[in-house]
Amino acid sequence: MAVALLAPCLLGGCVLFEQPPAPLACDPALVGRWIPLPNSPQDRIPLGKDDHADVDSACRVRLYDAARTDAPQFDALGFELDGQHYLALGFKELEGLFGTGKAAAPPIPKGMPASAVTLLKYRIHDDTLQIAMLDTVDIMQRVQQGSLKAREADASTYLFEGRPEQLRKLLQSEPTLFDAFDGRDKTLRMRRAKDGKRP
Repeated sequence: MAVALLAPCLLGGCVLFEQPPAPLACDPALVGRWIPLPNSPQDRIPLGKDDHADVDSACRVRLYDAARTDAPQFDALGFELDGQHYLALGFKELEGLFGTGKAAAPPIPKGMPASAVTLLKYRIHDDTLQIAMLDTVDIMQRVQQGSLKAREADASTYLFEGRPEQLRKLLQSEPTLFDAFDGRDKTLRMRRAKDGKRP
């Protein structure tokens, strides 16, 4: 659902977790059709006002972009931790998200485990979906300063390593890893389409 926002993950600049911090499942609250809200960051990136995202009962997402003839697909599975909701996207999901049409599995970046995922934090309130990204710039600065531990795979890719329980503790102790909801331009906002009012 956040196509251009995740572009750096395919371009080699990304913050990843060695593996999902918890078992992944489909959140039924995500099922439905989602339309970008007016005057939000989507107006400046793909998935604009004439586009939408459909999420089926298995949390398979299909993106409809008026500027494209294809409809990229990916699985939006995630987990809940202390009342916070997260989506975990692996390399396969990122490949599907960008809809390159490749039949083969995407290449795993050098030095990255195949199980690695990037995380998105989300919440739904009054039929409005907000998706917050990892604050990559802040994370990289903190790692370089030594106040946060992650492995630097290259100049722009960092990996949080550890067992799932260690990664959960990291999320619990570092809530500012993600952009604040309602706080920054990068937060993606969409509304649930009402029955009979779908584009």
